[in-house]
Amino acid sequence: MEKKELFRTLLVKAVKTLVVLFTLVAMGWFVGQLPYAQALPFFSDKLPVSVFISSVVSLLAVAVFVKFGSEAGAPVAGLLDFVPKAGDIFGNLSRILALLFSYYAFQEAVFPFIENYEWVYQSFFLGFTLFFLARAGLLVYNASEELSRFLLSAINPQK
Repeated sequence: MEKKELFRTLLVKAVKTLVVLFTLVAMGWFVGQLPYAQALPFFSDKLPVSVFISSVVSLLAVAVFVKFGSEAGAPVAGLLDFVPKAGDIFGNLSRILALLFSYYAFQEAVFPFIENYEWVYQSFFLGFTLFFLARAGLLVYNASEELSRFLLSAINPQK
């Protein structure tokens, strides 16, 4: 595939993901503004329906973002052909971003139920973030020789 075509494919996937994420955020915002959803409890008084629905919408948004990261791996690998496993590196980085979003998105729904045990929630996200960061770091380390050759050829193109 030509790089221009790969870039176009990546751009289409990115715009599609942004449209879906915008739709989900708009739906979540709308439900959060409903007065009867704010006061109505879901499981208990600690969890209103609006917070529960916001968490479900956030979960869908995370799934869409992770799917984008896995679908965009092939075009990214084609565009960055000088980096071995660039698609896998991109996938791991997108999972880290999804974890960062999830950490903040689910706090309001989880923290009321785990009073004095917030450290478990934080440890869960820290563990997964370190896992995906280590995977990305090892992939970059394995590609370091090819990256070095590319950087040296970019600095001194005559050799």
